[in-house]
Amino acid sequence: MSIWLQSIVSLVSGVVLWEGVKFIYPEVKKWIGDKRAARKEFLENIAPILKSADELYGKIVSLAKEDFSIFTKESLFDDNAAALNRKYVCYLFSQFWANIEYIRMKSLYSSIAQTKKGAQLLIFIETQESRDFRILERSLQRMIGEALLEKSVTPFRVMTLNEFCQALKGEKSHFENLIKELESVLFLSKEKEIRQKILVFGAIVAMLINHFDPKHKIVRYRKLYLNKLSEKSNRMIGSGLFNHYLPFIKNRKEYTKRATAGLT
Repeated sequence: MSIWLQSIVSLVSGVVLWEGVKFIYPEVKKWIGDKRAARKEFLENIAPILKSADELYGKIVSLAKEDFSIFTKESLFDDNAAALNRKYVCYLFSQFWANIEYIRMKSLYSSIAQTKKGAQLLIFIETQESRDFRILERSLQRMIGEALLEKSVTPFRVMTLNEFCQALKGEKSHFENLIKELESVLFLSKEKEIRQKILVFGAIVAMLINHFDPKHKIVRYRKLYLNKLSEKSNRMIGSGLFNHYLPFIKNRKEYTKRATAGLT
Protein backbone atom coordinates (compact mmCIF):
# COMPACT_ATOMS: atom_id res chain seq x y z
CA MET A 1 0.00 0.00 0.00
CA SER A 2 1.36 3.42 -0.97
CA ILE A 3 2.14 6.05 1.63
CA TRP A 4 -0.65 8.37 0.49
CA LEU A 5 -3.23 5.55 0.66
CA GLN A 6 -2.02 4.62 4.12
CA SER A 7 -2.44 8.24 5.16
CA ILE A 8 -6.01 8.34 3.84
CA VAL A 9 -6.91 5.08 5.61
CA SER A 10 -5.40 6.36 8.88
CA LEU A 11 -7.28 9.64 8.53
CA VAL A 12 -10.60 7.94 7.82
CA SER A 13 -10.05 5.45 10.67
CA GLY A 14 -9.23 8.28 13.03
CA VAL A 15 -12.37 10.20 12.06
CA VAL A 16 -14.54 7.10 12.47
CA LEU A 17 -12.93 6.35 15.84
CA TRP A 18 -13.42 9.92 17.02
CA GLU A 19 -17.07 9.93 15.99
CA GLY A 20 -17.50 6.64 17.84
CA VAL A 21 -15.88 8.08 20.96
CA LYS A 22 -18.13 11.17 20.78
CA PHE A 23 -21.16 8.90 20.50
CA ILE A 24 -20.17 6.51 23.30
CA TYR A 25 -18.55 8.98 25.73
CA PRO A 26 -21.80 10.52 27.11
CA GLU A 27 -23.17 7.04 27.80
CA VAL A 28 -19.96 5.93 29.49
CA LYS A 29 -19.85 9.14 31.50
CA LYS A 30 -23.47 8.64 32.58
CA TRP A 31 -22.78 5.00 33.52
CA ILE A 32 -19.80 6.02 35.67
CA GLY A 33 -21.83 8.81 37.24
CA ASP A 34 -24.70 6.46 38.05
CA LYS A 35 -22.30 3.97 39.63
CA ARG A 36 -20.76 6.67 41.80
CA ALA A 37 -24.20 7.94 42.84
CA ALA A 38 -25.34 4.39 43.66
CA ARG A 39 -22.25 3.79 45.78
CA LYS A 40 -22.78 7.10 47.57
CA GLU A 41 -26.43 6.24 48.28
CA PHE A 42 -25.44 2.82 49.58
CA LEU A 43 -22.75 4.16 51.92
CA GLU A 44 -25.06 6.86 53.27
CA ASN A 45 -27.82 4.35 54.07
CA ILE A 46 -25.88 1.31 55.25
CA ALA A 47 -24.44 3.05 58.35
CA PRO A 48 -27.80 3.77 60.07
CA ILE A 49 -29.06 0.31 59.12
CA LEU A 50 -25.97 -1.28 60.67
CA LYS A 51 -26.27 0.78 63.85
CA SER A 52 -29.94 -0.06 64.32
CA ALA A 53 -29.19 -3.70 63.46
CA ASP A 54 -26.44 -3.74 66.09
CA GLU A 55 -28.78 -2.41 68.79
CA LEU A 56 -31.50 -4.88 67.85
CA TYR A 57 -29.18 -7.87 67.64
CA GLY A 58 -27.54 -7.00 70.96
CA LYS A 59 -30.98 -6.98 72.59
CA ILE A 60 -31.97 -10.29 70.99
CA VAL A 61 -28.75 -11.82 72.36
CA SER A 62 -29.73 -10.51 75.80
CA LEU A 63 -33.27 -11.90 75.46
CA ALA A 64 -31.83 -15.27 74.42
CA LYS A 65 -29.61 -15.40 77.50
CA GLU A 66 -32.58 -14.63 79.74
CA ASP A 67 -34.99 -16.94 77.86
CA PHE A 68 -37.18 -13.93 76.99
CA SER A 69 -38.10 -13.63 80.69
CA ILE A 70 -39.54 -10.10 80.42
CA PHE A 71 -42.13 -11.50 78.01
CA THR A 72 -42.58 -14.97 79.48
CA LYS A 73 -42.47 -14.65 83.29
CA GLU A 74 -45.84 -13.57 84.67
CA SER A 75 -44.13 -12.24 87.81
CA LEU A 76 -42.51 -9.53 85.62
CA PHE A 77 -45.66 -8.44 83.78
CA ASP A 78 -46.46 -5.71 86.32
CA ASP A 79 -42.85 -4.75 86.97
CA ASN A 80 -42.19 -1.16 85.83
CA ALA A 81 -38.60 -1.82 84.80
CA ALA A 82 -39.64 -4.88 82.79
CA ALA A 83 -42.46 -2.91 81.16
CA LEU A 84 -40.02 -0.20 80.07
CA ASN A 85 -37.64 -2.85 78.80
CA ARG A 86 -40.44 -4.39 76.73
CA LYS A 87 -41.10 -1.00 75.13
CA TYR A 88 -37.40 -0.72 74.37
CA VAL A 89 -37.42 -4.09 72.61
CA CYS A 90 -40.39 -2.99 70.51
CA TYR A 91 -38.58 0.25 69.69
CA LEU A 92 -35.45 -1.57 68.52
CA PHE A 93 -37.42 -3.76 66.10
CA SER A 94 -39.33 -0.70 64.91
CA GLN A 95 -36.19 1.40 64.49
CA PHE A 96 -34.57 -1.33 62.40
CA TRP A 97 -37.60 -1.53 60.12
CA ALA A 98 -37.72 2.28 59.90
CA ASN A 99 -34.17 2.49 58.56
CA ILE A 100 -35.05 -0.14 55.97
CA GLU A 101 -38.30 1.59 55.06
CA TYR A 102 -36.37 4.83 54.56
CA ILE A 103 -34.72 3.30 51.48
CA ARG A 104 -38.08 2.28 50.04
CA MET A 105 -39.73 5.64 50.69
CA LYS A 106 -36.88 7.53 49.03
CA SER A 107 -37.19 5.18 46.04
CA LEU A 108 -33.52 4.22 46.25
CA TYR A 109 -33.97 0.58 45.27
CA SER A 110 -33.12 1.01 41.58
CA SER A 111 -30.11 3.19 42.39
CA ILE A 112 -28.63 1.05 45.17
CA ALA A 113 -29.14 -2.13 43.14
CA GLN A 114 -26.49 -0.93 40.65
CA THR A 115 -23.72 -1.90 43.08
CA LYS A 116 -22.95 -5.45 44.21
CA LYS A 117 -23.24 -4.60 47.91
CA GLY A 118 -26.40 -2.59 47.27
CA ALA A 119 -28.04 -5.50 45.46
CA GLN A 120 -27.10 -7.78 48.35
CA LEU A 121 -28.62 -5.32 50.84
CA LEU A 122 -31.90 -5.49 48.94
CA ILE A 123 -31.77 -9.30 49.17
CA PHE A 124 -31.37 -8.99 52.95
CA ILE A 125 -34.39 -6.70 53.05
CA GLU A 126 -36.43 -9.17 51.02
CA THR A 127 -35.29 -12.02 53.26
CA GLN A 128 -36.36 -10.41 56.54
CA GLU A 129 -39.75 -9.73 54.94
CA SER A 130 -40.17 -13.24 53.50
CA ARG A 131 -42.84 -15.62 54.76
CA ASP A 132 -40.25 -17.98 56.26
CA PHE A 133 -38.36 -15.41 58.33
CA ARG A 134 -40.43 -12.31 59.07
CA ILE A 135 -41.66 -11.53 62.59
CA LEU A 136 -44.93 -9.94 61.46
CA GLU A 137 -46.81 -9.78 58.19
CA ARG A 138 -44.79 -7.84 55.61
CA SER A 139 -47.34 -5.01 55.55
CA LEU A 140 -47.18 -4.60 59.34
CA GLN A 141 -43.37 -4.51 59.40
CA ARG A 142 -43.44 -1.84 56.71
CA MET A 143 -46.16 0.20 58.41
CA ILE A 144 -44.32 0.14 61.73
CA GLY A 145 -41.14 1.26 60.01
CA GLU A 146 -42.94 4.05 58.19
CA ALA A 147 -44.69 5.17 61.39
CA LEU A 148 -41.31 5.92 63.00
CA LEU A 149 -40.17 8.16 60.14
CA GLU A 150 -40.60 11.90 60.48
CA LYS A 151 -41.50 12.75 56.89
CA SER A 152 -41.95 16.52 57.32
CA VAL A 153 -38.19 17.06 57.45
CA THR A 154 -35.49 16.39 54.87
CA PRO A 155 -33.81 13.99 55.13
CA PHE A 156 -36.32 11.80 56.94
CA ARG A 157 -35.62 11.34 60.64
CA VAL A 158 -36.28 8.22 62.73
CA MET A 159 -38.26 8.71 65.92
CA THR A 160 -36.18 8.64 69.11
CA LEU A 161 -36.84 6.23 71.97
CA ASN A 162 -38.31 9.04 74.07
CA GLU A 163 -40.62 10.10 71.23
CA PHE A 164 -41.62 6.47 70.75
CA CYS A 165 -42.56 6.08 74.43
CA GLN A 166 -44.42 9.39 74.44
CA ALA A 167 -46.40 8.36 71.36
CA LEU A 168 -47.47 5.19 73.15
CA LYS A 169 -48.73 7.24 76.11
CA GLY A 170 -51.15 9.19 73.96
CA GLU A 171 -54.74 8.33 73.20
CA LYS A 172 -55.35 4.97 71.54
CA SER A 173 -54.14 5.34 68.00
CA HIS A 174 -53.21 3.46 64.87
CA PHE A 175 -49.56 3.68 65.95
CA GLU A 176 -50.31 2.08 69.30
CA ASN A 177 -52.25 -0.70 67.59
CA LEU A 178 -49.31 -1.42 65.29
CA ILE A 179 -46.87 -1.72 68.20
CA LYS A 180 -49.30 -3.97 70.07
CA GLU A 181 -49.19 -6.35 67.10
CA LEU A 182 -45.45 -6.64 67.59
CA GLU A 183 -45.70 -6.84 71.37
CA SER A 184 -48.28 -9.63 71.15
CA VAL A 185 -45.85 -11.75 69.14
CA LEU A 186 -43.08 -11.10 71.66
CA PHE A 187 -45.39 -12.15 74.51
CA LEU A 188 -45.86 -15.44 72.66
CA SER A 189 -42.12 -16.13 72.89
CA LYS A 190 -42.90 -18.56 75.70
CA GLU A 191 -43.91 -20.86 72.84
CA LYS A 192 -40.89 -22.60 71.35
CA GLU A 193 -41.90 -22.02 67.73
CA ILE A 194 -42.30 -18.25 68.20
CA ARG A 195 -39.12 -17.97 70.26
CA GLN A 196 -37.15 -19.81 67.59
CA LYS A 197 -38.63 -17.59 64.89
CA ILE A 198 -37.33 -14.51 66.71
CA LEU A 199 -33.91 -16.13 67.23
CA VAL A 200 -33.63 -17.03 63.54
CA PHE A 201 -34.61 -13.46 62.64
CA GLY A 202 -31.81 -12.32 64.96
CA ALA A 203 -29.40 -14.62 63.10
CA ILE A 204 -30.29 -12.84 59.86
CA VAL A 205 -29.59 -9.50 61.52
CA ALA A 206 -26.22 -10.86 62.70
CA MET A 207 -25.39 -11.95 59.15
CA LEU A 208 -26.29 -8.50 57.83
CA ILE A 209 -23.92 -6.90 60.35
CA ASN A 210 -21.04 -9.28 59.68
CA HIS A 211 -21.47 -9.13 55.91
CA PHE A 212 -21.52 -5.36 55.52
CA ASP A 213 -19.14 -4.56 58.37
CA PRO A 214 -16.78 -7.58 58.29
CA LYS A 215 -13.99 -5.75 60.13
CA HIS A 216 -16.50 -4.26 62.58
CA LYS A 217 -15.43 -0.68 62.13
CA ILE A 218 -18.99 0.58 62.64
CA VAL A 219 -20.48 -1.90 65.13
CA ARG A 220 -19.07 -4.46 67.54
CA TYR A 221 -18.83 -8.20 66.95
CA ARG A 222 -21.03 -10.61 68.92
CA LYS A 223 -21.20 -14.37 68.60
CA LEU A 224 -24.46 -15.96 67.64
CA TYR A 225 -26.43 -17.79 70.37
CA LEU A 226 -25.96 -21.18 68.68
CA ASN A 227 -26.76 -23.11 71.85
CA LYS A 228 -30.21 -21.50 71.90
CA LEU A 229 -31.13 -22.57 68.38
CA SER A 230 -33.14 -25.77 67.92
CA GLU A 231 -32.15 -28.42 65.39
CA LYS A 232 -35.02 -27.29 63.19
CA SER A 233 -33.77 -23.69 63.28
CA ASN A 234 -30.24 -24.86 62.48
CA ARG A 235 -31.55 -26.72 59.45
CA MET A 236 -33.62 -23.72 58.40
CA ILE A 237 -30.52 -21.52 58.50
CA GLY A 238 -28.15 -24.10 57.04
CA SER A 239 -30.31 -25.13 54.10
CA GLY A 240 -33.26 -22.82 53.48
CA LEU A 241 -31.61 -19.52 54.32
CA PHE A 242 -28.24 -20.08 52.67
CA ASN A 243 -29.47 -22.05 49.67
CA HIS A 244 -32.49 -19.97 48.72
CA TYR A 245 -32.01 -16.49 50.17
CA LEU A 246 -28.42 -15.57 51.09
CA PRO A 247 -26.05 -17.78 49.05
CA PHE A 248 -23.29 -15.14 49.21
CA ILE A 249 -22.83 -15.42 53.00
CA LYS A 250 -19.37 -16.61 54.04
CA ASN A 251 -18.25 -18.35 57.26
CA ARG A 252 -21.50 -20.31 57.38
CA LYS A 253 -20.37 -22.51 60.27
CA GLU A 254 -20.49 -19.41 62.43
CA TYR A 255 -24.28 -19.49 62.13
CA THR A 256 -25.01 -23.21 62.12
CA LYS A 257 -22.40 -25.13 64.10
CA ARG A 258 -23.68 -26.34 67.47
CA ALA A 259 -21.87 -24.46 70.23
CA THR A 260 -20.47 -26.35 73.22
CA ALA A 261 -19.98 -23.32 75.45
CA GLY A 262 -22.38 -20.80 76.86
CA LEU A 263 -23.10 -17.39 75.42
CA THR A 264 -20.43 -14.75 75.60
